[in-house]
Amino acid sequence: MKRKVILFAAAMLTLSLTAGCQKQRAENLPQESETTSEIHIQIETGKQSKDEAGLNVKLDENRIIPEQSFHAELGDWGDVRFVSYGPAAGSDFEDVSFYLLNNGKVVFVFPYYGENNKTDQYAGLFDSVESVAFHDVNGDNLKDVIVIINYITGAGPQGMEPRPKARIFLADKKGFILAKDMTDDVNDHIEEKDMSMGHIYDYLKNK
Repeated sequence: MKRKVILFAAAMLTLSLTAGCQKQRAENLPQESETTSEIHIQIETGKQSKDEAGLNVKLDENRIIPEQSFHAELGDWGDVRFVSYGPAAGSDFEDVSFYLLNNGKVVFVFPYYGENNKTDQYAGLFDSVESVAFHDVNGDNLKDVIVIINYITGAGPQGMEPRPKARIFLADKKGFILAKDMTDDVNDHIEEKDMSMGHIYDYLKNK
């Protein structure tokens, strides 16, 4: 009987030590070693869009468009990551959206073109982000953001072919504003077959 008690006590001591070691290893794991399909991000105060002020933002890693997300030096923002963020799977007419990240935190949410970030009133279905550029287009020595986005309209013989539209965000001291009049002017006067960053620069330079 005494031998059984001793064996039971030894087993309990071993389990206790093992659990303690596992807890210590878990506590020592670096934060970035935890994997998740979402990045939970708090917008920093003072550098945010009005619509998103004071909200937490969850970015699904699967919706980030890596080939159109870049690190860039943007004025007072310093070295930030510009993120192109695609619509949720199966969403109805949701548009692409854009963010600035600094040290893994969203510091700016770019304003939407359509109401509630929907495309049904002006563009059709989002297809892809064709290109992104950081270039001063209004001569104020601040880098603006120009994006060319492809949409599928479903209209006409070539309705299923992606059709490009430009979008321009002008930098100011607080962030970036959607230059809607400038954007519409570019889209109205540059033919789709000629829509490129070079043609956009030339058109705006000669205005």
